[in-house]
Amino acid sequence: MTKAPSKWTLNKVLCVCVGNISRSPMMQAVLQQHLGSTYLVESAGLSKDLAGRPANHRSVLCMKERGIDLSNHVSRWIGDLDLTQYRWIVTVGRDEADKILAFLGSSPTKVIIANEDEGGIPDPYELGLPGYRECLALLDKTMPIAAQLIEGKTIT
Repeated sequence: MTKAPSKWTLNKVLCVCVGNISRSPMMQAVLQQHLGSTYLVESAGLSKDLAGRPANHRSVLCMKERGIDLSNHVSRWIGDLDLTQYRWIVTVGRDEADKILAFLGSSPTKVIIANEDEGGIPDPYELGLPGYRECLALLDKTMPIAAQLIEGKTIT
């Protein structure tokens, strides 16, 4: 008799922001680059009302400047996902982490707050393209740290 595969067969990571249209799609792409192909990085948002929307055009443009295509991104709501299938969930702030923890209940999934010591990853939505570029620069700075935590490495 063969053992049923664990839902954690893959090293799955979920990136979460409010709407899954700005920060978490960019975070997903940057974190995937740091973790490589042994991890599957996905993204979702806390807002059910924003589910089904494309990525914000500024997110798409910033990532296009990096050679990463977000034009096919469609936002997802965390309520439509089985959050326990993810070993790690990376959020943009404390409020988002608290909401994720409430959804998770007693699940062993680990929640990481990106840039926690400095208040998370600020929302660039009202800041125009320069704000999105600053957000991406902050993700460039903080996603290597998140990747080290996920991989169980000592933070350097």
